[in-house]
Amino acid sequence: MLFEVGEDLRVSFEYSDKHIVIRSRTEERRESAMRRKGKFTLIELFVVIAIIALLMAIFMPARSRPRELGKRAVCLGNLKQLSLAWVFYSDENDGKLVNGEAGNWNRLISNPTPPPTNICGEPPWVSDILLQNGNPTTDKRSQEQKIKDGALWEYIKNPKVFRCPAGKINHWVTYQIVDSMNGFQQPDTASEGVWVNKREKLSKPGDKIVFIDVGEVRSSSYHVSYREAKWLDMPPVRHRDGATVSFADTHAVYWKWKGEDTIGFGRNDKSSDGERQPTSPEGKEDLQELQEAVWGKLGYKPGAVDE
Repeated sequence: MLFEVGEDLRVSFEYSDKHIVIRSRTEERRESAMRRKGKFTLIELFVVIAIIALLMAIFMPARSRPRELGKRAVCLGNLKQLSLAWVFYSDENDGKLVNGEAGNWNRLISNPTPPPTNICGEPPWVSDILLQNGNPTTDKRSQEQKIKDGALWEYIKNPKVFRCPAGKINHWVTYQIVDSMNGFQQPDTASEGVWVNKREKLSKPGDKIVFIDVGEVRSSSYHVSYREAKWLDMPPVRHRDGATVSFADTHAVYWKWKGEDTIGFGRNDKSSDGERQPTSPEGKEDLQELQEAVWGKLGYKPGAVDE
């Protein structure tokens, strides 16, 4: 039985225990608060979730950085091994450079003096991997067979070396040879001595790129213009906004792109070849640095083009 005595007092008579309990409303409110203690309100829950999300945003990149650096190190090791195989092939073939056009067994190239020479049956460094909408149409096993059909398999019998660990899924060859190293022959490059197919014609091998990591399967060789200040193939944006490359003396390095436009071309390439021109001083520097490392020099005057 319950009786109200004033505004802040109530009396309770409990028959079972035969005693009277007197409680104030203040005590009841305190007990109610104690019962609620230890439970989250909705606002408190949202605050906790926000704090956890903030901590994850701070610490997750720090945890992923060592993993990315590890992948970059493996990639650089792959590039060095590919360059060594490239040198071994040349040593065993009278100084001739391996066919740098991936998958191209029937090439038409120009000699320094006409007429053009049609080369049939020259084994490319890797055989042809068919693509559809930019992705291989075959599985890992079939792609590895194409690697084994290539001219460099004799010197690197490990398919993992042909793929960067940060490459696209189901892309098992992620490297290309550049045009200048017995790859696709751009106009005037043979006559001006910047396209070579013999190692004896190479000057300053420590300055000349052979392989570049593009992160996916591509046909032919890597194209960057000789005559104009523009990209042809998009610049590869790899390993935290840079590029990994190896040189004719077999050393491999990581380059960090300087231009935001360079990174933009590589990440969101929807432009045609003619539109891939750098728009910032840093982007022009990126392009010219790569062109000089591929061709040995620029085939144009930068000041005349930039005006």
